[in-house]
Amino acid sequence: MIAERITGYTELIGFIAKPIRHFKSLTMHNEAFAKLGLNYAYRVFEVDNDILEDTIKDFRAMNISGWA
Repeated sequence: MIAERITGYTELIGFIAKPIRHFKSLTMHNEAFAKLGLNYAYRVFEVDNDILEDTIKDFRAMNISGWA
C-alpha cells in the first residue's frame, strides 16, 4: 500500500486535471515505482482553471518533483 511507503524522503509526482475521476493509472504508476525501488508517490489533483496558476506556485514551493 502506498501510504505505508511514504516517508519524509518520498518524491511526489502529480497529475493535474479537472475532472479527474476518469484517471485510472494512479495504481499502475505507484506499483511501477515500488517495483523499480523508486521512492516516488504518484498523486492526482483536481484543480479548477481559476486556481491553476496558484497551484503550480504551491507545487514549486513544496518541491514536488514533477506534474502534468
